[in-house]
This record gives sequence, C-alpha cells and structure tokens, in this order.
Amino acid sequence: WHEIGHALVGCSLPHLDPVHKVSIIPRGLGALGYTLHRPEDDRQLSTQTELYNRICSLLGGIAAEDLIYQESSTGGANDLQRATDMARRMVTELGMSPKLGRVHYSESRKSAFLMGSVGSSDYSHSEETIREIDLEVRRIIDAAYLAAREILDSRRPAMEHLTRELLEKETIEAPLIQSILEQYKTGPQIKPGTYVEPQTSPTRDIDTHETSGHGETAQSG
Repeated sequence: WHEIGHALVGCSLPHLDPVHKVSIIPRGLGALGYTLHRPEDDRQLSTQTELYNRICSLLGGIAAEDLIYQESSTGGANDLQRATDMARRMVTELGMSPKLGRVHYSESRKSAFLMGSVGSSDYSHSEETIREIDLEVRRIIDAAYLAAREILDSRRPAMEHLTRELLEKETIEAPLIQSILEQYKTGPQIKPGTYVEPQTSPTRDIDTHETSGHGETAQSG
C-alpha cells in the first residue's frame, strides 16, 4: 500500500515527472521498496506548484497506510523528513510562503558591510519569526497530507487494483500502471503525472504547489 500511495498520488497531480516503475523489492539499506520517476525533459528549475505536488506525492505512502490501517508505520520516516525539509526550504529559502513573503530566512548571515573585514555580525531570527516559520511548514505538510489522502480515498478501487498487481509481480512499470488507471478513469489525462483533479474538489488552503529533477528520482520507503 505504501508504494502505491506514492505512485497513485504522483499519477494524480499535474506538473510531476511520470511514474516509471514501482517495486517492493528492497533497494539499498533500509529501503523496503521504491517509486521511480523519470523526467520527460531536462528541467533545471522547479515551480511552486511542482514543489507542493512533490510533497503530496512524498506523503502518499503515509496517507495510504493511514487510510487502510488507520495508522502509519516507521517506513514513512524518510518520506516525512524529505517532505518537511522541502516545505521548510519553500518557506525559508525560496520565498514561497504567502504569509512570510518573498524573503530568504537563513540560519545566520554575515553583514555585507563586514565581509572581508575583521569581525562579522551573525544574527538569528526572533522567537516570533521562528514560530511563524514552523507554523507555515506545518501548514504546508498538513495541507499536502490531506490532499494526498483525498486523492487516494477518491481513487481507492484503482489503489486496491494496483496493490494487488504489485504484490503479485513485485515490480510494475508505467504501461501496466496506465492500463489499470484507464479502467477506472478514462481519458488522455490518465498519463502518469498529468491527471488533473476535478474542479469539485475542496480548495486547499495553500498558495504553493514537486517530483522533479535532473535524471531519475526515486521515493523509497
């Protein structure tokens, strides 16, 4: 269920690299399975929407476990760490928080007037700013988790079918994934990575919306 959660959310949001392969064969230390994305182009940049959707996909495994078992496992620890790190970068480094604005919040910075001179001026943020950053990160994570869970709940028959195939074959690739998805929702939007949610879905309270990168990327766990 965990890996299919990643894959199905990844296939259900726009602006994500297509899902190329899903496997439950252990890969590397501690990774019990993986979802592999393969970029269609050589993009170097990611938009706000891409980053947010990447977080949704990262949380898809945890959301699937919660949906099926009403609790999550330790297998989602790495996903949660990566999602939280990405959300924090959006808030503190990339200016992608509507509340905190287009500002870069570094941990400490040296005064530009003193660079190259004797001495430096390091400063940290106020407790209020740190609290606002933490709240924004939490807001992004919570919204992305709810979005992932909503997708999986609305596409549960497809999730169950994909899970049965994965348990039987241990590894499934894009053509089979696409053929299964087309049985439950037909149309050109079914190509992994290009499905657009119906307009009737509740609006998410966030202005940010990835799985992108140079070369193949994988979600493990």
